[in-house]
Amino acid sequence: MVVSIQKEIVLNSKVNEKSTAIIFLVISIIAATIISPKNIYFLGNFVYYWLPQAIVFILLFIFKLRLAVISGTAIALTLSLIRYSLFKDSMAWLGYIFIIPVGFLSALIYGLITKSKISTPYYNVIVASTVCILIGMGIVQIILCSTVFYCGWYL
Repeated sequence: MVVSIQKEIVLNSKVNEKSTAIIFLVISIIAATIISPKNIYFLGNFVYYWLPQAIVFILLFIFKLRLAVISGTAIALTLSLIRYSLFKDSMAWLGYIFIIPVGFLSALIYGLITKSKISTPYYNVIVASTVCILIGMGIVQIILCSTVFYCGWYL
């Protein structure tokens, strides 16, 4: 009986994971669209903002990680994009580019660790992967701000 309940949870979670992943990926596209200036430079800026995220998502799909991990990655990268859009300094965008690979590596490590734990509810995986990715990106941001960049008040 316990096994059948677990199978039912897993089957229901797959459907929810897929729809949740689609929602968060669409939100990341919308965020990049809103942040991009609405002039002749729109497409170039949109590509600059969202292409690194798209590459991360494609790589995570290639590694066949749980969709909940990809959802968590979309949340973390979108929050990072929004955070960097608040900076008026154009050099701050270099920090965005530098932390994208860290977001990918954090998601990949967490995803590979939890790949075999299919019985873990998808919403737990989303929250945990988002937190792990944000912690990884935060550590690198602190290192960047204390060595290469002057981050001032937005450390």
